[in-house]
Amino acid sequence: MSAAGWVWTATAGAPSTSGGRPMPDSHPDAVARAYAASRALLGDFAHTVDLGPVVVPGAVTTDPHWLAERVRDTGRRWNCPDPRVAGTLWWYSASSTLVAGPVAMLLATGSAPDPDPARWRCTLRPDGYLGAVRSSHLLTGAEAFARALGPALSAIVSPLAGVSGASERALWAVASDSIANRALDAGRAAHRAEDGCALAAVLSVPPLMPPRFVDVGPTGTVTAAPGSPESGRRFVRRSSCCLIYCATDSDKCTSCPRRAPADRDAALRRYVAART
Repeated sequence: MSAAGWVWTATAGAPSTSGGRPMPDSHPDAVARAYAASRALLGDFAHTVDLGPVVVPGAVTTDPHWLAERVRDTGRRWNCPDPRVAGTLWWYSASSTLVAGPVAMLLATGSAPDPDPARWRCTLRPDGYLGAVRSSHLLTGAEAFARALGPALSAIVSPLAGVSGASERALWAVASDSIANRALDAGRAAHRAEDGCALAAVLSVPPLMPPRFVDVGPTGTVTAAPGSPESGRRFVRRSSCCLIYCATDSDKCTSCPRRAPADRDAALRRYVAART
């Protein structure tokens, strides 16, 4: 199926505070069915749509005091005194949790959960990271979700930057890469990797950055996409750094943009060779 085959046009309905439009059938049963359909494409991220026993309202994710505690908690767990690094590490995980379910749902059903934090319920993991998020309303189509996503993420990015010292641009880059990675993963799970990549592009409305992908060919050549994503050799060319190497003794990630381009390509080739 091509990207043009998706249901991307918002239907009429009462507007949410995020600017998107809920589906007329956004009652609990419809929402539950949509989340159930998304789970088949989530793989290791299936937990991101399953709320735990202790649930908090989504609005807390926009509260500077709550976010400051998440930054402090992350810093303690990583033994990292730099709040900029701790805030980035927390957001690296949280942004993936926020977008994993929506991109999978869009590929599976053509609808998406309303990203307005006022409509979320959330669960924290034991390690203090955001574990799961569910919305009470659905939007129809990727374009409607994209229009609502920017304001929803901005409501978190701005206060998180304020309490951590991380730049808003850096946090937007992290969110952009999370969208690209989760869309690629969900697309592969649906055997529609090209659609997943196209979906990431539709969702990446500024200040989100356009997704970039590279393909590692059979001979080890690394080229900008398109190539053959179904082979499992497509990767996101990241725009962001998670800064984990600043909090641990580990090296930079394989696709880290802070690696020299030749070093990054060599690391990707080694990664693919080890799994062939």
